[in-house]
Amino acid sequence: MGSVTVNVNGRAYPIVCGDGEEQHLEYLAEFVDKKVLDLNNSVRNASEGQLLLMACLLIADDLSQAYETIEQLRDETEQKDASAAPQQDWAEKLEAIAQRLENA
Repeated sequence: MGSVTVNVNGRAYPIVCGDGEEQHLEYLAEFVDKKVLDLNNSVRNASEGQLLLMACLLIADDLSQAYETIEQLRDETEQKDASAAPQQDWAEKLEAIAQRLENA
């Protein structure tokens, strides 16, 4: 097992992780730390717990919006694929007719 100490809002947090995951956890902690710092600059008199919770909620909101975007893109792709299928059927039918005419 690997371990890493990350810093968020000026506090060190030791984290146990799988071997090789240390760098990724450091990256994630830097991301969270930046969110907390941004909040700390805009929201005064918030406790550390409140800052961490607000940062988590902002990150969860970003993730939720990303999932919605992915779902919309999937739907659009499926619609394009569905509309392309009839065209492909016609193309295959025309190709089959052309083959029959050539063989006749």
